[in-house]
Amino acid sequence: MKKPINQNVWKFFQKHNNAILYSSFMEDHYLKLGYKKSQALQEIIRIKQEQMRLDNGKIKVFPLALKYISTEQVINIHDEKSNNFSIFSQNEEFIFVNKKQDNISLNIEPNWLQDYEYFDEDEGKSKYGTSDLSFPISKIPCNGCGGMLQCAEPSFPGYIPSEIYKTCKEKELKKITCQRCHFLKNYNIALNVNILPEKYLQFISSIAHKPGLGVLIVDLLDFPTSIWSDVHKVIGDQRPLFIVGNKVDLIPKDCRNYLNNIRANLREEVIKKGIREENIKHIALVSATTGYGIEELITNLHHKWGTQGDVYLIGATNVGKSSLFNALLGSDYCKVQACDLIQRATASPWPGTTLRLLKFPILRPSDYRIFLRTRRIISEQYEKGQEAKLRRLQANKTGKVEFATLIGHIGHSFQSERKVTLDHFSMGKPNIEPQVLNEESKVYRNSKWCYDTPGIVLNDQIHHNLTLEEIILTKPTEMLRPRILFFKIGLSIFLAVYSSLRLPILICDTTKANAIYSDLLQTDALQVPQNTTVRPQPWVSLEYGFDFSIVGDFIGLTVADIVFSSIGWVGVNAEKNDTVAFRVWSPEGKGTYLRKPALLSQGFRLHNKRIRDSLAYRIGKAFIKH
Repeated sequence: MKKPINQNVWKFFQKHNNAILYSSFMEDHYLKLGYKKSQALQEIIRIKQEQMRLDNGKIKVFPLALKYISTEQVINIHDEKSNNFSIFSQNEEFIFVNKKQDNISLNIEPNWLQDYEYFDEDEGKSKYGTSDLSFPISKIPCNGCGGMLQCAEPSFPGYIPSEIYKTCKEKELKKITCQRCHFLKNYNIALNVNILPEKYLQFISSIAHKPGLGVLIVDLLDFPTSIWSDVHKVIGDQRPLFIVGNKVDLIPKDCRNYLNNIRANLREEVIKKGIREENIKHIALVSATTGYGIEELITNLHHKWGTQGDVYLIGATNVGKSSLFNALLGSDYCKVQACDLIQRATASPWPGTTLRLLKFPILRPSDYRIFLRTRRIISEQYEKGQEAKLRRLQANKTGKVEFATLIGHIGHSFQSERKVTLDHFSMGKPNIEPQVLNEESKVYRNSKWCYDTPGIVLNDQIHHNLTLEEIILTKPTEMLRPRILFFKIGLSIFLAVYSSLRLPILICDTTKANAIYSDLLQTDALQVPQNTTVRPQPWVSLEYGFDFSIVGDFIGLTVADIVFSSIGWVGVNAEKNDTVAFRVWSPEGKGTYLRKPALLSQGFRLHNKRIRDSLAYRIGKAFIKH
């Protein structure tokens, strides 16, 4: 049974009934009751009331982008909507529900400070801790974001309440994270800090003249718009580079050789951005989330770079640098002694999580270690091959996305060399030393390091206008499934087609597009932006971006993609020798790009059945069976 629709939203759809030709939001909420209208109505009311009862008992907080708290303020962000569940109203074959959210205050545990091992309860004066200007900033970086730990100013990076900071010795500070990282990891809360976007670029530019390998990470859901135009100037014209396309597990499989097509497309777009082809030493497609391609990347890092110098993970915000850093940290690429001594970087959908350099020591790939690693990988090949074959059969039989998703296993070839001191008369746990990494020790003194760098803040990335909750809505969590549409002259579409399925699609008459957008803005019909007064920047209007026309090359092939940075893209199909023309609009006219050739040239093969009397097909398949 489909979801009932908000009555206020329905009024806007009625107002523009003749101009709206298709809405996935309406498609999801459309419900025919027929002669069982009263019985179905009672059943929906019962289900809705039961769902509300369950929701009230397990509310999970995804608050909006909070402003950083000061020493006298208490976090007290409320949803302005009231909890008023109204009775359904009816109109012919539709039913509607006016559901308003509960008045929920930010549900942070009142004793969250006690999560820190070194919290001094006797010093506690505030529910959220207090600052103290009398204590200087430390020289110890936060393990999660790299900001220097301090208790002086909550709006600066690395802040820890004084109740914790003042009780910690130097060794203890090396084991904890700042308040911002703590909230991101434990409460999905983004606390803003006072760092100008220009500072990110200045900081990353400081490595331009430092020798080392650059690992340029590109978001495959957002390229080439996630590569800044003067990247070669920032990282150095002569620097050897590995190009890593991340999030490949989310790309649909439109043909057997789709990975080769993506790799070729990635190479071409990177070169267009000014990267010299002779500087590219390797191109890898990985998923830092599922582990796919990580082992192959490590093998190439060992063979093609070794320990000639340090390694810098470079890229724009939200491309997955910290996730890749964490994957490498827990692999054969990190010195065995350091794997458990360095905390994982804070990985979050919120852009700009990493504020300064994070690092771990690289394992020196001696001949013997390469032999041990190669032997392990060969021994695992049969088992992994059989698993891949089974998953392929399951995918073809069931059509489920989870079986077609690219996954990988990150193994370990070497035993830990850390000394364990056992007291045979003790019932406690063994004492493991050392507890923190000492860079001056003999083990690490001559090491080469792998650095996680702050993400470059690109003005064209649309997600900088979004709240954390909106970013979560726009980020796909599983392999994309295309929504395929017929288009005619004089029509407009909101939003992207290759995008998160949580973002609705709407097709309307272009002459009424402005009025429709104005009425449906900040409603469930568009999802993003949401109706909130708390956001990083004021929401901006849609503005003209660019015009383009293109001629179809081959029947059934996607000619080009219209990319909306950090949101998704629209693949354009045209019959051979037919000319199609589009005018592209986006927030402030930013973040749009015409990508040719298309990333998925055979994406139309993923179509599903046509919706009767509609311009749209049902949500497409995620992969071609083989």
